[in-house]
This record gives sequence, structure tokens and C-alpha cells, in this order.
Amino acid sequence: MFISAFLPYIIIYGLAVVLMAISMLFYGKERLNNYFFWMAWLALLIFVGLRDSSVGSDTANYLSSFHHPEAGYGEHGDTDPGFMVYLYLTHYLLFDNGTLFLMFTALVGLGGLGYVTRRNSAMPLYSMVIFATFGTATIFLFHYLSAVRQTLAEGLFLMTVFFYLGPQKDELRLLELKENGTEITPEKRDEIIPDRNLSLAIILFVIAAFIHGSTWAMLPVLFIARYMTFKRWIWALILVGSYAFGVQNFISVQDIVGAIFSVFGRSSESYLSKYGGYATFGHGDVEVSLINSNMWPFTILGLYIILRASEKFIKSQWVILFFLSVILNNLFNDNIIWSRLFLYLSLLCVFIVPNVVAIQKHRWIDYGFLALFTAYSIMRAFKMLLAQWIDPLGNVVIPYEFTDFTI
Repeated sequence: MFISAFLPYIIIYGLAVVLMAISMLFYGKERLNNYFFWMAWLALLIFVGLRDSSVGSDTANYLSSFHHPEAGYGEHGDTDPGFMVYLYLTHYLLFDNGTLFLMFTALVGLGGLGYVTRRNSAMPLYSMVIFATFGTATIFLFHYLSAVRQTLAEGLFLMTVFFYLGPQKDELRLLELKENGTEITPEKRDEIIPDRNLSLAIILFVIAAFIHGSTWAMLPVLFIARYMTFKRWIWALILVGSYAFGVQNFISVQDIVGAIFSVFGRSSESYLSKYGGYATFGHGDVEVSLINSNMWPFTILGLYIILRASEKFIKSQWVILFFLSVILNNLFNDNIIWSRLFLYLSLLCVFIVPNVVAIQKHRWIDYGFLALFTAYSIMRAFKMLLAQWIDPLGNVVIPYEFTDFTI
């Protein structure tokens, strides 16, 4: 029983190790990497989309809402208006078939991830490995096995960022021209970054926000990031400082957020009240120690980027948004649920890390570091799985079972 419970994850992470090796050993082999990228993406789509209702703590609840859209989602059926529309549309268009619902939902979430990865990552195959293995309070893959609403919003948000900023390589070219004193007109910007489409970005963002209201919290972050083009040493100090602040737990962010919800989310008619439970909700006990596994890996990842990337690369909005996700995750450490809020931005490491590697002349240093980081992430994933298997709490994704198509 023990082996059968873990076998699907042993296969997934075994393949991740093989694909990581292929990505690194055959860097630059476009056709080979493209073939394995689509194979990896399809495997993830099947793994997420064809899961049984028992996989993921919220999956059964979402299926119930899908079958009975008039009841809404949640304890009081009070959910986001965009998700209500989504429930009704999918309920009728997918013939009230729960398996099709989970597969279609996975297709939207992972479709956004796959599209942006293929267009924005210098090592798209390794990007899929990062998605399957990395995470803050939760592994990205585990999150996609449960949080239906938010993963829908995340797929749309990733595309929002792509059409808002354009591919990172084009953004870096624009920064280089600016540094050389070239005057950048709106027409020139469009020529340099042809993929940039603000109208489409706004539409995708609004849809995402009405599916899961936490997306709105990303709007001020997108705005603030434009003014945070700091030098590398300043970013290093901020990252380390946020970690030190987080582990010491000087103030209770949970109490502050709770107070905000108590004022602005007091009325049951308030849109904010839908998320009032987030102020006090956590997945298990919050880890309080100098070496905090919910914080230190991504803080190290941020410092790795600072150490290996150029000043121009660090001024990229893609990178700045990721840095902000690390900082916010550190500062909000006293409630693990807030790590989920910042997954919108934490997911950007899927593109940024491979792009750091691509600009290096001596990549073996980066390959060595990332192999160790990936190995640690896999070990951490299995530690989470073992804890869930022994004591099923939180986002339980083990034992993994494929659907029998009757859900």
C-alpha cells in the first residue's frame, strides 16, 4: 500500500530528473527540447486533469459546485461572480461531466503556463521541471491538484504578465537601448516588443480577478514594480532583511490583515468578506525557526539570480516581480495561506531561472546549483507527501488515483 500510494509521484519525479538532465546536456538542441517540452506539458495535463475527486483537499467541493452551480462554492455558496459564470457555462457545455470539468480547468491553468513558458523561457523543458518540483509553502504541482479557482486565475494572470511586459528577451533589448541613450517612442516600443498587448492584458487580468478575487492584490504590485529598479546590492539587502524579519516574527501580519477584514469585510454583502477566512486560516502549524523551509529556498533562489545576473537583467520587470514575491512571502510568513496569494508571482521563477542560465558562459556552475536545488525540492515534496500519508491534513494529494470517469 505504501509503494502504490507513492508510485505515481516516484514516476513523476523520476521523469523530472531525466528531463532536467536532457535539458542541461542538450541545451541549444531546439527540436529535441521542444519535443520533450510538449511531452512533459502533456504528462502534467493528464496528471492534473485526470485526477480522482479524492486528490486535493478542495477537488470534491469544486466538483459538487460544478454539478450544482446554483449552490455556488463554499460554505455559504458565496463565490466570485466570474467563477459562478464559469460553473454554469462548464456545467452545461461539458454535459455535467466532472472529469471533463477537471480536464478543461487544468487545460486553462496549465495552458496559460505552457503558452508563456514556450514564448518566454530560454529552457522551456527545464521550466516544466521547475513547475513540478519547486514551491514555497506548497509545491506548485500540488497546488494545481486542488485549488481549481486560483489555478484558473493563475494561468490567466501569467498570460496577463506576458502581454503586459512582452517576452523577457525583448524587454532586456529595450532596456539596453534605453541605457545607450536611444529615444523610445510608443511606436519604437511596439516594434521592439511586438507581443506586448495592453488591451489583451487588461481583459485577461479582469477575467482572472473575477474568477478569484485574490488576483486584485497583484494590481498594486504590478504598478509598484515599475519604480523598483534597484541595484543588485540593494535587492540583496532587502531579500536578506525580509527573511530575517520573517523568521523573527516581530509583528503579526495575520492580526493586521484580520483587522482589515473585520472593518472592510464585515458585511456579508461585502465582496471582500468572501476572503475573510484567509486572515486566520493556515495549512497546519506555521514553522517558526531560523531555518524556515517555507522561506529560505526562494530567498536563496533570489540571491542566486542577484549573484549570476547582470544589472540590466535585474532591472527586468519579470525579475523584480519575482523578487517582490519572495519578499512578500517572507513578510507574510505567519500565515501559510498567504504563500498561496503570492504564487501568482512566485510562478515567474519558472521562466526567470532558465533565462538566468541562458546568459551564462560557464553554465556548469548554474547546472550544479540548480541540480542541488531541484534535488532538495524533490526531497521536500516527498517529505510533504509522507507527512500527508501519515496524518492527512491540509492539501492532501496522496494517495494519487486516476479518475474512473464517474465523478
